[in-house]
Amino acid sequence: MEADLALENPDWFSVDQYNNLANPEGHYKSTGPEIFSQSNGEITHFVAAGSTGGTISGTGAFLKEQNPAIKVILADPSGSVFKPYFQTGELKKGTPFLVEGVGKANIPGAMDFGVVDGTVEVHDRETMRMCHKMAKTTGLCVGGSSGLNCVAAAKIAETSEEPAIIVTMLCDSGVKYLSKVFSDKWLNENHMTEGTEKWREEFSI
Repeated sequence: MEADLALENPDWFSVDQYNNLANPEGHYKSTGPEIFSQSNGEITHFVAAGSTGGTISGTGAFLKEQNPAIKVILADPSGSVFKPYFQTGELKKGTPFLVEGVGKANIPGAMDFGVVDGTVEVHDRETMRMCHKMAKTTGLCVGGSSGLNCVAAAKIAETSEEPAIIVTMLCDSGVKYLSKVFSDKWLNENHMTEGTEKWREEFSI
């Protein structure tokens, strides 16, 4: 609809965030330099999920120019096509997942897998659990994409055999997800608390 409206109105501009290369360019010029500067150039891993692909592509490209040893890791929800595509180069059919704002069923033009070194798959249940844990233990109320990023970063930290400085993004607010991520009713209806008997005891907020 956005593209159609722009064609119908010559003085309108179609942002087209999924295919517009100004998207990753913005992160190349801003997010990447900010992270590299604030980490004093000591960052070892950058972890981010993809939707348009702009954040991980632009930020990753800048960081690798500064230090090719920096690992750029794509966090991906179970069911998204990104991880299988990265591994095989083939676009396969995805399956439904609940976390919003990340993962896709297709490959956006703004996504550059050439800067990605690896992927970490994250299940919806892990994502929701992390959102609750962060809210209770840090006071940060974040949405699903942020929770997913943090799960992936934690997995990398847990398996790293060398000292690591891992940077990720908290890219959304949990305020938008009070009726989903932070709703016991929604979590139960979507089987997010199954197999986690201590969910409410540990993370109820």
